[in-house]
Amino acid sequence: MAKVILFGTGRGADIAYRYLSADTDHQVVAFTVDEAYMQRRLFHGLEVVPFESVDRMLPPSDHRMLVLLGFEGMNRLRQDKYLAAKAKGYGCISYVSSTVTSLEPLAIGENCFILEQQIFNLDAQIGDNVVMWSGNHLGDSVRVMDHCWLSSRVSIAGYSTIEPRSVLGVGATVSHNVTVRRASFVGANAHIATDTEAGGVYILPSTPKAPLDSDRFLACMRGTRL
Repeated sequence: MAKVILFGTGRGADIAYRYLSADTDHQVVAFTVDEAYMQRRLFHGLEVVPFESVDRMLPPSDHRMLVLLGFEGMNRLRQDKYLAAKAKGYGCISYVSSTVTSLEPLAIGENCFILEQQIFNLDAQIGDNVVMWSGNHLGDSVRVMDHCWLSSRVSIAGYSTIEPRSVLGVGATVSHNVTVRRASFVGANAHIATDTEAGGVYILPSTPKAPLDSDRFLACMRGTRL
């Protein structure tokens, strides 16, 4: 059990607070944010402390931190704030849902946030500062490297590697023994069968609108006329 400071007062910090409170023995004791962005003094009834002075007010010797931010700048913002917390001397906890499925103990770095219903096959490895939303599947010996973001229902086949700062959208799939290169953006439902290029964007077009409205479509499905 650790005394934890959460970075931010937005949606990420709110989610982290609720999961840590409901599914761990950690005690969230405060929030912190850059002073220029402080808009409140209390959040979830706890003090919001300027990041510039957090190490003096809540020393790293007695506290740990969790930085849960989005994938802005291809995860660069979360990376920068995580490294800034480390520079102040803080160790960072990882949250791993109690509902994940894994035969053996997991190899997971720090400042990770891993939600419900993940399936980890043997020898999967997760680096530092990785966010995995709900319901992903990692095959044997998959490596997800530092500062990555996996949305829900991502499936990565065995022996594949996701390099740092990559983003995988909802329902993306990665084939066997493929490397998703650094800072790749893989959109929703995209299928990656060969190595990507660093910084590449891989997206599918949106489903087009049918040439009739929903009432007429359902009538056609029933074989009736409007």
